[in-house]
Amino acid sequence: MKSLLATLLLFFSINVFAQDTSDKAQIEVTLNNYLDGFYQGDTLKLKAALKPRLYKFGYWKNKESGEYKYSSQMTYEKAIAYAKGVVEKKQQKGEDVIRKVEVFEIANHIASAKVIGFWGIDYMLLSKEEGTWMIEQVIWEGPLEKSHLGKTTTYYLIRHAEKDSSNKEDRDPHLSEAGKTRANNWAKHFEDITLDAVYSTNYNRTKATATPTAKSKNLELTLYDPRHMDAKEFMAECEGKTVLIVGHSNTTPMFANSLLGEKKYEMMKEDDNTSLYKVVVTGDLKTSELLKIE
Repeated sequence: MKSLLATLLLFFSINVFAQDTSDKAQIEVTLNNYLDGFYQGDTLKLKAALKPRLYKFGYWKNKESGEYKYSSQMTYEKAIAYAKGVVEKKQQKGEDVIRKVEVFEIANHIASAKVIGFWGIDYMLLSKEEGTWMIEQVIWEGPLEKSHLGKTTTYYLIRHAEKDSSNKEDRDPHLSEAGKTRANNWAKHFEDITLDAVYSTNYNRTKATATPTAKSKNLELTLYDPRHMDAKEFMAECEGKTVLIVGHSNTTPMFANSLLGEKKYEMMKEDDNTSLYKVVVTGDLKTSELLKIE
């Protein structure tokens, strides 16, 4: 009897969890449809996300006074018209524009959630109609502020400086004289940039490249193995910091890609010692640039 009761409880718990997970996933789709409606002018997705009795209004912050002023209600019809205008005016947003959705609570028939868009932050109430979650009410504030996005983390990634290639059998060479000069020049480049940590692989050429910059910042080198890196754990460890990562021609661009969550950069050329990858992460917003520092 006890075994049967335990089995029934487990079955019930799994079903409840599955239902919650399914509802959460459906709500996230609705929230992203909402964003696509305003970002891409996709009226079909917007219609799928909004109830015709939509009640949406918000508050816009005055830059000079710092006070928020009420903005008039946007009805369902106005929302659809706005989406059509995005297409007509060719004002579609790119993939790099901030988008963040978060589900708060889910009841039997109603739910609450939050969306962060390029304009600001929206809090919304949803209801379930014939198995579909749709948005009933929205209250928003704008413009978007950094405090809405979370902490900013900045990653600088470089390859080691020129190595001494005189001994072809040396698997762990030191820097050449040109490499030593470049390592010192990197320290000068980062002179006016606050760094919280300097990372290097455990090789003579990378440590020698990183050391002048680390010493100038009174930091100890933190060694890492690019073959056994968990990008999520590393990003959590570095959240809110500014760090320098010294690697190799193959690991440096791949590390930048893992931070970005996309394959944006190819491997570096063997004679490339001047590239500086800068990746900036604020919440879900990720940007990068590739600089050449001679």
